[in-house]
Amino acid sequence: MIGTIDTKQKQLENGFYEFGTGSVKVLILGTCRSIAYLNYLHRWNEGRNEFTVRFIDAFNWNWDRNENRVDCEAAINAQETNEVMLSMLKETNIFIHEHYQNYGMFNTRPKTEKHIYQFGMNPDIDICVPNWHDKFILENDFRAFGELPDDYIARGEKAVHDFTNKCILTSFPEFGDMFKHTWRDTRYFWTPNHISAHFSIVIFTLMNEKFLRMPLTEEFWNGARSEDLFKEPHTQVTQRDIEGYHITWP
Repeated sequence: MIGTIDTKQKQLENGFYEFGTGSVKVLILGTCRSIAYLNYLHRWNEGRNEFTVRFIDAFNWNWDRNENRVDCEAAINAQETNEVMLSMLKETNIFIHEHYQNYGMFNTRPKTEKHIYQFGMNPDIDICVPNWHDKFILENDFRAFGELPDDYIARGEKAVHDFTNKCILTSFPEFGDMFKHTWRDTRYFWTPNHISAHFSIVIFTLMNEKFLRMPLTEEFWNGARSEDLFKEPHTQVTQRDIEGYHITWP
């Protein structure tokens, strides 16, 4: 299974992580959460080599190859004249991304001053995935980052509401409604920033049905379901969580 160490190291060396040499060029731009989709495509591509798949996490440019902190903005600005990077963007056929708006040329919102479409990104398929970022729900997550507010359940419910509303702005607006009605029974997240395989499998299923159209077998899905990159460590559920949210997962 491809992990964050693998992708970060190769990105800092070469500008992006890459596998495959297939004719269809795919770029995944996102945080560590998007590595799940990278793994699913890697699983599909093995033995077929239909795709050349690249991965970038813009946050990785906060470091250099020796793990020293650097000026992230300057590191990203340097990519604007990187001919390898620019060529890679221009040849991308399928663009899978989270929403970015604070990372210069890698912003995915066209209304920002700089964005990736200004630097040659013009894919045949453009897929925006929901972004689970800083969503505080569980008691122990609130405690880990400060004092537990008396109304933490109400705040958690609002975080869920805000997330489901933002799904409307992605390529999978239907996931918002699905999440709203099933999250108490299905654990879609391990921490405020890390999704579970339940989340990524649903998104990849929708992604394939709506965009990729790959003939995925039960063998593929069985293997994909076994990959849960961020399961450990995860936030433990308390009795207050169970009673307050009426959740049924342990």
